[in-house]
Amino acid sequence: MAAARNATRKGRQRSQDPAESLINLSNERLTGLFRWTLLIFAVILNNLNPTPGYNLARVNGILAAWGLVCLSTLLLLFLHQRPGKAFSYATTAVDMLVATMITWASGGYTSPFASLFFLVITVSALRFGAIGSVLCAVVVALLYLVAGAVAPLQEGTYLATFAGERIVILQRMFLFVVVAVLGSVMARAVSAHQELVTRRDVEAKLMTEVNMALANAIEAKDSYTRGHSERLAKLAGACADRMGLSRDEVAAVRLGAILHDVGKIGIPDRILRQSMALTEDEMAWMRRHPQIGADIIGPVEGLHHVAPLIRHHHEKWDGSGYPKGLKGEEIPLGSRIISVADAFEAMVADRIYRPSLGLSKALEEIKGGRGSHFDPRVVDTFLDLIANDTVHLPLPTKDQGQKALPTRPEELAQPAA
Repeated sequence: MAAARNATRKGRQRSQDPAESLINLSNERLTGLFRWTLLIFAVILNNLNPTPGYNLARVNGILAAWGLVCLSTLLLLFLHQRPGKAFSYATTAVDMLVATMITWASGGYTSPFASLFFLVITVSALRFGAIGSVLCAVVVALLYLVAGAVAPLQEGTYLATFAGERIVILQRMFLFVVVAVLGSVMARAVSAHQELVTRRDVEAKLMTEVNMALANAIEAKDSYTRGHSERLAKLAGACADRMGLSRDEVAAVRLGAILHDVGKIGIPDRILRQSMALTEDEMAWMRRHPQIGADIIGPVEGLHHVAPLIRHHHEKWDGSGYPKGLKGEEIPLGSRIISVADAFEAMVADRIYRPSLGLSKALEEIKGGRGSHFDPRVVDTFLDLIANDTVHLPLPTKDQGQKALPTRPEELAQPAA
């Protein structure tokens, strides 16, 4: 039992939140680009001064070696998905070593390259947080003092050099602290933003899957409409994207297509499974499902913007639709897109009351409804979409129409005894 508990605990420790991995990878890529930018700045600064007062070739050699390290680590970051903590520690140590060597080689305390130490602090803050940034600031301060001490001394002794440059040293120490604090704040802000974006994407994906499960539950009442909402979402989403709608608007159209028939949960099964023409009373029941669906979805936080698309997806361009009899531009654009895609998908699929009409006949019907049932602009875009079919749309494989959908297990014919 104890061994099992220890193994479970170790497994939990090894498990890593995908959002946290993404945040760490993004921070590493950001710091890699930051390091490369500073390298370019250092090379320019080193070669601008015609009389630097130090060995120019030695500093260029150090910068060249650092450039190879920066390039290789940057390539690794964009090729590898999880660099790990060891990568962060190693690159920080290399940065400290390079900054120390350059500070020593270019004049000690008064070296213009001492600002490279600031990079180390800022980068560590992005990757290690507030505590790591403070610890790195302490190490950088010690390295700065050591590098300045062993550099060629102007006064001949360490204490004399320290006393002569004490103002510069104190200024740099103060800047180390300020950069450490600012870097920590920046790291928290970047991580919080990236985590928010990641969580939002995860929640959006989860909501889509839940909505699809709800649509499948409704379609389970009728084996002939199984998969209808998923196919409709692909068609309507592709049409909305082709019309130039924004990413959020396309997502809303897809959600509206997935949930467009959710109101059928309030329609009696005997009407949904009716194989003959519906009576007036039964049609009155069926006409309620868009409003019922909108009433179900409307109160859900994050889906209220989809409710109007569901409510009006049976409206017609000439005003003869339901439930409100809207016409023309009064109908939400998303509803107009869903209406065309819904009619097309229903015609090319087998239904309980008729077989598939076939692709050619379905396209003729869509063209015939242009300007009366359907928005002309949506129809033109949809027909162009079907003609090109560059997104693997759920179309019938033959002109005769789709193959019949598989029946449920309980609907299979029993073998003869």
